[in-house]
Amino acid sequence: MTSTRSSTAALALAAALALAPAATATAAPAPDAATAVPDTAASGTGERIVVTFRDGAGSQELRHDVYARASERAGGSRLVETAATADDATVVRTEGAPAAAELQQLTAALEQDPAVEHAEPDLLATTSFEPNDPLYSAQQWTLWNDPAGTGLPLAWDLATGAGQTIAVVDTGITPHPDLDVNVLPGYDFVSTPQNGRDGDGWDADATDMGDYPDAALCPNSPMPPASSWHGTHTAGIAAAGAGNATGIAGVAPDARILPVRAVGACSQGYISDVAAGVVWASGAPVPGVPLNPHPASVINLSLGVPGECPAVLQAAVDEALARGIPVVVAAGNQAVDAAQSAPANCAGVISVAATDVAGALAPYSNFGSVTLAAPGGDPHAQVVSTGNAGVTVPGAATYTHRNGTSMAAPAVSGAVALLRQAAPTLGVAGIQDALTSTARQAPGGCAPGCGAGIVDPVSAVVQAQGGRPFSTRGGIDGLYRRIAGSAGEPQSRELCALGGSPCFQEFTNGWILWHAGQGARWYDVLPATWWAGP
Repeated sequence: MTSTRSSTAALALAAALALAPAATATAAPAPDAATAVPDTAASGTGERIVVTFRDGAGSQELRHDVYARASERAGGSRLVETAATADDATVVRTEGAPAAAELQQLTAALEQDPAVEHAEPDLLATTSFEPNDPLYSAQQWTLWNDPAGTGLPLAWDLATGAGQTIAVVDTGITPHPDLDVNVLPGYDFVSTPQNGRDGDGWDADATDMGDYPDAALCPNSPMPPASSWHGTHTAGIAAAGAGNATGIAGVAPDARILPVRAVGACSQGYISDVAAGVVWASGAPVPGVPLNPHPASVINLSLGVPGECPAVLQAAVDEALARGIPVVVAAGNQAVDAAQSAPANCAGVISVAATDVAGALAPYSNFGSVTLAAPGGDPHAQVVSTGNAGVTVPGAATYTHRNGTSMAAPAVSGAVALLRQAAPTLGVAGIQDALTSTARQAPGGCAPGCGAGIVDPVSAVVQAQGGRPFSTRGGIDGLYRRIAGSAGEPQSRELCALGGSPCFQEFTNGWILWHAGQGARWYDVLPATWWAGP
């Protein structure tokens, strides 16, 4: 993988480039490998319940009495038997289409009947979209359904970002086969010809002309003598096309990308230019510039400058928020409290820290005053995305590896695009609540520096659609049913190591860890070596 780079912010705003730093054991049944729905599968609870009766309690008359008692206790719809199924179980359905809460009450009423051994909703299985992009399965650990990833492609069964626009206020963009179909006409807000390297100021061409160090503009720059193509990289993380047998998949592969160039030579850009780019991306007027015909659904700022939030930038953020557009920003790569860096400390933004391949807070990431975290990588496991092979000026399209909070922010921007498609009525506050209330912890120890936790797009989308974001199944469910009173409510999805075992799930008062061949066990604190099994 390629090495990372750093940047400074003297007198101007510098792009935040990808740089960088035991309990009681209880056996339980093994997970059902045939289950083909997300753990959060409120997307398909339907109106049917699978009931297994105890031996000797399966006569037709008794079964009908059980159904009647359950309907009466739950105060819900009448239950009608439809068919027998595997393992001597019976499928019943409601006469109407019950709400999720009513179906849960009916299921619980059946489960409590002494004649019933087991009852559970008859879930609607879906076939998860697995992209054929070659780097997805090989290198995109940030998207996988494991403790360090974001749980895609499970969320893609619910939303792909279609109809949404992600504005990337950055160094601009270069042509790329994994991006071109999603790119809208953008704008260049780099105001000086020297910084923009295009011979003029603001114009309608958002092409990244290269941000390699210029001896006159940044003589003390520690950056290598090559351009970063930073905006192209962040755009790919958010919304590279998926299923096109090319390169990578973005978090919101059907969203549109609105490139807004505000950073030029030496990865620096004036705060006033960045602010103008944010205002324009929001659809608000900017003097001397045509109105943006494609207002953003979310604005991504993977850049930063030390100190308080500048007034002109705060005003731009306020304009976007007033128009219902969330602003997602990188927390910064200085390993300090994010309160010391803008725009992470601007009011109303969604600030994003970075996690490493273990799900821990990355050593370089700013922390503390952040909203949540997302995978940003580390020097040993970086984030692959779209790039450019040019050294000083644009060259051939390629793929590059970087790590930093710049990589974490567009993952959250992509998640916002999924939410906006799945729940169009959600406002800025509702989107932030959906992200933070479903964010999860990981055994790598992200808390407390990661704010609410690691972004979990699939759980956020399920919750935004009115479903239960967390449920239990398989071996973990078998143990949970016996200890639910002391375990508390599920606080995360079930997550598994890459080989499918072990799996773990967080609850109010601890964790359940399942390991193939050893069953499920309860832990007050998940062992640091959880992947080795109980």
